[in-house]
Amino acid sequence: MTQLKDIDGASKPPEKEDWVLIEKVDGKFVADGSLSAIDGPAYFQPEPFDTLDEAVTASLAWAEQNEIPFVYVRASE
Repeated sequence: MTQLKDIDGASKPPEKEDWVLIEKVDGKFVADGSLSAIDGPAYFQPEPFDTLDEAVTASLAWAEQNEIPFVYVRASE
């Protein structure tokens, strides 16, 4: 099961782990994720979301489908 974790502005997701990161950029919520797989990497880079809830919902769905352990959130409203 994928976990949601808040991180501060100075923190970065671990380099040796699959993850999704949500950040607030210019009033929108941008989700960006990557996955290392046997058949090659996969990326999650949807259009920016209007709300944090939309970004979290979509990110958790993709992460759980791809067995990614964490969705990191670096966004304060």
